[in-house]
Amino acid sequence: MSLCLGKGILIGGRKDGPQTPGRMRSARKQHVNRPKKFESRSEQFNISLTVSELADIKARAEAVGMRPVHFGRALLFNQDIKVSSRREPSSNAERLIYGQLVRLGNNLNQMVRHLHQTGDPLPADLDPLLKDIRQILARRHRDDR
Repeated sequence: MSLCLGKGILIGGRKDGPQTPGRMRSARKQHVNRPKKFESRSEQFNISLTVSELADIKARAEAVGMRPVHFGRALLFNQDIKVSSRREPSSNAERLIYGQLVRLGNNLNQMVRHLHQTGDPLPADLDPLLKDIRQILARRHRDDR
């Protein structure tokens, strides 16, 4: 962005000069917002609880793998409460493996998004990588039982 202070004094670069790569990228980037699935929750309904009631709600929410606020909303509206099969890693090694899987998934997502945008074919070495990832996840799922 350039700022002209009058009579040819220009701050921040030449007006007719080349655009920086960041500017060029942002100029051509189209912002496509995902349509909202739900009405936003902008209103609050506060209730008072005793210490033991709050502890009970937190314990019950944790037992089914939910946050207390979501658990309370499900109870209030008499919705089905589904028990989450997700569990926290129990050892440091599991925590490290899980963290690496999350990073790997993020990288794969970015790569596939790029390939879809450019129309490039999938790399040949992607199938063996996905096979290895599926084996790791299947082993983790077996161990959860």
